[in-house]
Amino acid sequence: MALPPSPTAGVRDDDPAMSAQPIDDLSAELFQITAALRARLDWMRHGGVDGCPVPVQRPARSAQPQARSGPVADLPRSGAKAPQRPASVHPNAPVEPTWSAPSPDDPAALARAAVEQTSRMAARSQTAAPRSPVRSEAASTATTESPSGIVYPELASLPSGADGLRIIREVIGDCRRCNLCHGRNQLVFGEGHPEPWLAFIGEGPGADEDRTGLPFVGAAGDLLSKMIKAMGEHAHKLGFAELGTRLSREQVYIANVVKCRPPGNRTPEADEIAACGGFVRAQLAVLRPRVIVALGRTPTQFLLQNAAPLGRLRGQFGSWQGVPVMPTYHPAYLLRTPSAKGQVWDDLKLVILKLAELANLMPSGPSA
Repeated sequence: MALPPSPTAGVRDDDPAMSAQPIDDLSAELFQITAALRARLDWMRHGGVDGCPVPVQRPARSAQPQARSGPVADLPRSGAKAPQRPASVHPNAPVEPTWSAPSPDDPAALARAAVEQTSRMAARSQTAAPRSPVRSEAASTATTESPSGIVYPELASLPSGADGLRIIREVIGDCRRCNLCHGRNQLVFGEGHPEPWLAFIGEGPGADEDRTGLPFVGAAGDLLSKMIKAMGEHAHKLGFAELGTRLSREQVYIANVVKCRPPGNRTPEADEIAACGGFVRAQLAVLRPRVIVALGRTPTQFLLQNAAPLGRLRGQFGSWQGVPVMPTYHPAYLLRTPSAKGQVWDDLKLVILKLAELANLMPSGPSA
């Protein structure tokens, strides 16, 4: 077979175009290219492309045939073709490397392999999605629960009645525990009998309360006073004289979930309730009322830890630390929606019967 002609066959040794200098430059350039390729290959073997180590070729394990049964019987034996990866597998899932280093004796193949590996790694880094942090079930639950509020150790083991209320007021002091302090004029602590049978808990002070420092004054306060008076009169009609004397503005206790007026009478924020809620809980703990009436959505959700709508919760007793809680509408809501007064009165009549039952005042069975 005829060999192809040499590319230098027509060049004579004495040709002036073939001087020693160009040949030396070509040799030096080839030497540099070869040295660069070898350095690149060494770097790939030890550091990989872009800091990623190259796949390590592991020797194949010798097959150890064993008797298999059950679910593992369908797994492929050594030498069998591995199943294909499903399309739904996450792109970040580990995969077995399929690239193998070419022979070091073929510089062209080494160069092509380096370029292909670099392209694969660049494409993988662009398409791979970042992994989401794994969250434990407990951590997920903790973030979805409503804040339980700040615990104040100095409010533990308080005496009951007036002494306990005095200590709570001293602990509150000139409170600066949330942002509501910046817009208030008066801190509204609460008022009423220190050992009541019935306690009313509202949302927060309004403009009149912020001016006077007393809970439930103004139009909503006047309506609440009339509601309490009507409860006393109804208890007397039912034959519960002792209960009737306990149902007056002076004999009940009235407080709010937050002690400072929210700007524009808005609903208190979660952090404001968390900072201030511990005080109304301490108040209820030292008051020990037999029944609590929650006036509005905020105190209802606060006491019952139930985010259901108020319209679904009202008219049926819940419980706060074993004390019956009756959710009903706020007097301010009744001023805007007089048609709801009948529903509130039904709720208050249930409160009267519950108080009579707890005080063992129920006769043979009076009807409300």
